[in-house]
Amino acid sequence: MIARRGLLTGGAALSVMGMATPSEIRFDVLRNGSKIGHHEVDFQQRDDTLVATTTVEIVYAFGPIVLFRYNHSVRETWSGGTFQTLESETNDDGKRFRVRAVRARAGIDVDSSALPRAVLPPETIPLTHWNILDMQRPLFDPQDGKAIEARATPRGEEMVPLADGKLVRATHYSLAGTVSLDDWYDSARMWTALRSKGTDGSTIDYRRAV
Repeated sequence: MIARRGLLTGGAALSVMGMATPSEIRFDVLRNGSKIGHHEVDFQQRDDTLVATTTVEIVYAFGPIVLFRYNHSVRETWSGGTFQTLESETNDDGKRFRVRAVRARAGIDVDSSALPRAVLPPETIPLTHWNILDMQRPLFDPQDGKAIEARATPRGEEMVPLADGKLVRATHYSLAGTVSLDDWYDSARMWTALRSKGTDGSTIDYRRAV
């Protein structure tokens, strides 16, 4: 249907990537305006190594009947502002995926349970959204390891709602290609909102809670 607290403080540790963020960011996930789950990213940093851990839990139900369930976990490491490794596990409503990506001499070596092993260009990074570099670099899907062919287009600044209803000014980017979605980043270049379409035509919104 839908395409832990760290040691980081004040955002200084992420300055190598041109953004600032607290130790955790958390989003409410809404389907057509109703909350169906959450998406969390926790950060830990030691020296110049950053570990970002993403956890997504989504359940769409009609009364007691679960119609759709999605669980996704990702652990990615960066060193000196350069992507190094990713490991992910996903349960997409019963379809299970595993991905391991490692920086190698020839590029990003991606080993996926869904696809043949591939080596992607060395500048490729995962589309995990929290990093504004996703709007500038070649991408791969952290769920299945597939290279993403998409172009990011800046749409200017807009006021977008947070989970508590407050509005914040953020820059809007549209990704179009093999994925189609919109991300917003605030003045500190921190991920603020997301919007996409579900496979059933529903509107999926992320509203930042922390």
